[in-house]
Amino acid sequence: MFKGVKQRIAQWFDKLHDTGIKSSKSRSILLYLFFVLISAILWCFLTFNNLITVDVKIPVSLVGKPANVKLLGNMPDTITVSVSDKGSSFVKYFFKSMPTLELKFTDYADSEGSFKVDAAQLRKLAMRKLGNRSTIAAVLPEYINVKYTDGPGKRVPVVVDIDVQPQLLYTQTGPIDKSAETVVVYGEPKTLAAISEVYTYHIKATELTDTFRRKVSIAPLRGAVVEPRSIDIVVPIEKLVSHRQKVQIMVRNMPNGVRTIVFPSSVDVSFRAPMSSLKRKAEVTAVVDYNAIVASTTNKVAVTVGEAPADYQDFKLSVDSVEYIIQK
Repeated sequence: MFKGVKQRIAQWFDKLHDTGIKSSKSRSILLYLFFVLISAILWCFLTFNNLITVDVKIPVSLVGKPANVKLLGNMPDTITVSVSDKGSSFVKYFFKSMPTLELKFTDYADSEGSFKVDAAQLRKLAMRKLGNRSTIAAVLPEYINVKYTDGPGKRVPVVVDIDVQPQLLYTQTGPIDKSAETVVVYGEPKTLAAISEVYTYHIKATELTDTFRRKVSIAPLRGAVVEPRSIDIVVPIEKLVSHRQKVQIMVRNMPNGVRTIVFPSSVDVSFRAPMSSLKRKAEVTAVVDYNAIVASTTNKVAVTVGEAPADYQDFKLSVDSVEYIIQK
């Protein structure tokens, strides 16, 4: 047998020589790689006949759970089994996927709202998947214990925890739009009674120059679960443009039977505003206060900006005071 292998190796090297690999350096490299391969094969033979311990991950699936039942904790996706066996027994794990460990809800759920698989049961189930010849040294997690509820949920509002900071000359042009204003919280009655609202994880959005869109997760609640677990938000951001308009000056707090005339009767107002707001032609007002006229010791009174949309900024008036005449 070994004589035949030797002849095959010699023929292989002769072929390499014929194909142009004639330098001693190239032949030495190929010879080195060949012996590495032989060593690897011998190591595999020795290892496969020895007892070794490896960690094997077994997928876990919960089956048969009623639609109205909500788990109040996290069910593991896999369990890690530390198993000892001959090396040859583990070859199959490299060529096919590990079969899923299916846990039937009705087999392990009790009447007190707990889904429990104890350590002995978990080891026994793992042994069935790995084969009776294997020896299990440890299983992680050691057991499964997840609370559940089949009661109705409670609908509560969602509060978006966000810090919005537009870039200079940009502004937020409206409220935050949420894909869901409320979510449903599931838990034990005592837990639900203490929950009046839920919050998203904190978000900080700075230097914004365009509408901000993001999917945000609801912050977890102890002893409860939320559905849906995330919402989409939209924060409208627009660039501010400069604008100027002439407005009439109005007198506030003027008593009945009194007429007040101001000169000039109008003033130019400069400001910055989002283009969408300018298209709506929202009005800006300029006012003087009659109480300030009464208290004035001169024939002039201050004029200020009155009403204006919340997203208008940086107001400037062409005059800061006007003259007045009171007629009774």
